[in-house]
Order: sequence, then C-alpha cells, then structure tokens
Amino acid sequence: MSERILRVNSEIQKAISEIIATELKNPNIKGLITVTKVDTTNDLEYSKIYISIFTPNGDKEEVFNQIKH
Repeated sequence: MSERILRVNSEIQKAISEIIATELKNPNIKGLITVTKVDTTNDLEYSKIYISIFTPNGDKEEVFNQIKH
C-alpha cells in the first residue's frame, strides 16, 4: 500500500472518529464506538470503515443500525 493511501486512510479515520464523537446526536447510541481501520481503494473512489462497538447492554447491532441512519 502506498504512502499516499496510508495518509488518506489515517485522515478518513480521524474525520469519522470526530464526527461520531461530536456530531452524532442520537440518544439511542450509547457506549464506546471506535474507528479501528480504514481501507481505501487506490483510485480513492471507495473506503471501507471498520468500527468497534462496546455497549453497556451488549446490543451492538442496534447501535450499528442507528449509526447507519
């Protein structure tokens, strides 16, 4: 993987993490959400975002569905 793609992945990871921490205002989203990895294609057309979800009640799927909306 090129240095350019690694930098792009890092910047996307920082941006998504900040959006989740500061701009996501949904009371149904409780717990700790971490962006663990970003994979971007060489043409910068697509990125795959990997997240980790830890919730006190263990309902990770519900939190994930709330994030997607």
